[in-house]
Amino acid sequence: MVPPDTSVPPPTACERLAELCARAGGTVTPRAGGGAGRVDDAGPAQATAELRDFLRRTASVEWGGEFVAQLPGGRVFGSGQVLSPDGRAIARDVSLDFGKAFGEHWLLGYQKIRRPTRLDGTVAVVATTLGAGYAHWLLEEWPRRLALGPGAGGAEKIIAHAAQPFAREARALTGWPDEVIEPGRYSHFGCEQLVVPSLPGPEGRPTQAMVDRVTEAVAPLYDPAVSPWGERIYVTRDRARRRRVVNEADVWAQLEPRGFVKLRAEELTWAEQINAFRQAKVVVGPHGAGLANLVFCRPGTRVVELFNRAYVNGLYWRLAALRGLDYRPVVAPGAEPLAQLTVRNRDDLVADVAELVRAVG
Repeated sequence: MVPPDTSVPPPTACERLAELCARAGGTVTPRAGGGAGRVDDAGPAQATAELRDFLRRTASVEWGGEFVAQLPGGRVFGSGQVLSPDGRAIARDVSLDFGKAFGEHWLLGYQKIRRPTRLDGTVAVVATTLGAGYAHWLLEEWPRRLALGPGAGGAEKIIAHAAQPFAREARALTGWPDEVIEPGRYSHFGCEQLVVPSLPGPEGRPTQAMVDRVTEAVAPLYDPAVSPWGERIYVTRDRARRRRVVNEADVWAQLEPRGFVKLRAEELTWAEQINAFRQAKVVVGPHGAGLANLVFCRPGTRVVELFNRAYVNGLYWRLAALRGLDYRPVVAPGAEPLAQLTVRNRDDLVADVAELVRAVG
């Protein structure tokens, strides 16, 4: 006996979620104060001319603003990729594929995907690409959950990354549906009624609305007694598998006498991370997930971010600007042109120690 085919064709086109909703009889409701319009970044004032010129190349972008959509029969593949009810199109504006054009998405290259599992009732999806990782969860996924409010848009179930310790801590701050569905790499759900909040901002660009929402939500966790790390912290990646500081011994030889404490964010509870950054007056570290906690820093905090030349990502510069931080990027020395090459985002870096010391002050 031949077993039944358990796979279906993947989507073949990228569209906006509003187009999928229009065909399916759904709705798209803009959020009041959702930030529609042009997002402009002035560039970090405390940076070399080379860095300012590089970052300003992508300083402005159009943003359609936040919304909440209702998509009858909508599907969800993997970590929050939203598909049309027939599976033929992917809602590209809520289905991230970093660094790709609107008409491109990794899922279009699949030959087949598994058949969708039916989910009855109203289901909300807040899971995002890479949302199992801390930075993407904090700055992209969790803000979507917060945007739905305590009632989660009337959803009885929610698709979200919820297994990580930080996500479990966050659930205690707001009401969640009774059933939380952890997305898998190849999971595929067909939902009777799908609630889809927009992403909280353009790709790789935090917005003021998102920052305000996150900081307001964590206010109950603020407690100076939880932070014994002092006012100067160095966020090390010495136990990470990528983007480590090759000459960290030289860096630490300069920072330790200046009163810095070495902090491994991955070893702290979420509340400890929040309070460590909230109490800090100077934060130093290489580009990495731990610096997403800059969203909790108080205005005026000095931030020194270290980069390799092949992967200069402006995310935390933009976040620092929204929080009113004194942001100072330091790039590794060398003749290689500055770039943001996704294939090089795992590279280790050599810190410019002299420039680091000047930035710290």
